[in-house]
Amino acid sequence: MVLRAFWNIGAGLVHRLVNKSSMGKGVMGVSYPSVWKGRTGFLDCDVNFHLNNSSYLYSMELARWHFTAASGILWQVIKSRRMIFVGSQAIRYRHAIPPFHAYEIKTQVVYWDDDWLYLLHQFQDTTTGKQFAEGLVRGIVMKGRQRVSANKLFAEVSDDVIEAPTQMPDVVKTFLDWDEACATSMKEAGQKAEQHLKANPPPPTPVKLGTRFWHEMKKSMNLP
Repeated sequence: MVLRAFWNIGAGLVHRLVNKSSMGKGVMGVSYPSVWKGRTGFLDCDVNFHLNNSSYLYSMELARWHFTAASGILWQVIKSRRMIFVGSQAIRYRHAIPPFHAYEIKTQVVYWDDDWLYLLHQFQDTTTGKQFAEGLVRGIVMKGRQRVSANKLFAEVSDDVIEAPTQMPDVVKTFLDWDEACATSMKEAGQKAEQHLKANPPPPTPVKLGTRFWHEMKKSMNLP
């Protein structure tokens, strides 16, 4: 997984180097979509012989690495010792992508505010334009404990003025409703788990090394 990420970062950097003079105005992936191309590999498929649902999320990540490298944002992040984080993401599946089928992901920052960027990923057929799926990601760039604004990021990679959207897209509005409900659900689940552990404390950690090792291993084993 790490190697594929580095490969796509490298591809994005080369893309920027080769095509920088011919790129459109503004910032790639913001002013216009960034396009990442992929193909369904055998190991990406599930038992139904189509792209596994989790592979969509990983493909979205690879598309973001390519986008940030090709747009110049990643270089600014590295140079300024910043970090990129994902806060939440959601995906809607529409049509299955069969094995060894070529597809592309169009990535674009469709909205941003003082804290977050919202990236839309559209999975499309390269020849027919058929929409396979669509994902939305809420991300943030940090320098230490300070948030780096999207406007600052875009200004660092383009001399063109990138105006922030005046209206929040409906897809972002509904995403934030889900995100808030999910945050509430996680908080309630955490409180319930804490109460259960207080009422039923786990057994003490064994002293012997072998027993302690087996005790730790059982935490991640689905035993009958």
